[in-house]
Amino acid sequence: MNTLHHPVIDTVDTRKALLNLSRSLRRLHQALVQLARRAYEKEWGAVDSGQLLQLLTRHPDFDWLHALSELMVDIDEILDLDQLTARDLKTAHDAVEQLLTLQEGNVTGFSSRYFAALHDDPAIVIAHVDVLRALQDK
Repeated sequence: MNTLHHPVIDTVDTRKALLNLSRSLRRLHQALVQLARRAYEKEWGAVDSGQLLQLLTRHPDFDWLHALSELMVDIDEILDLDQLTARDLKTAHDAVEQLLTLQEGNVTGFSSRYFAALHDDPAIVIAHVDVLRALQDK
């Protein structure tokens, strides 16, 4: 029996794994947005969905979330490809792991806010674990 993987099956499995990763990142992003929204509203008062979208794209209190947003866009662009490879999946996994891993000396931007959020909100811990599970899907 031939032990080589069939490219169509690999593409399907890779797409499934990338979709799973994308969904888990969206849940994480949503939890982080809600945490940032609560912090903003505590200081400035309630905001509606339209105002929140403006804040997410333009307000400095939400800038730290851009790295995750951009990564999600990158993964969506990979998913738009007709043919996916194991290398595409590895590239996505590596980027997610790099973003979600606290690097020594990297105490600004996304990393510092993210790890503070992990200690402040159980919903973020649950979403983080969901991403870690998706990263195991190869």
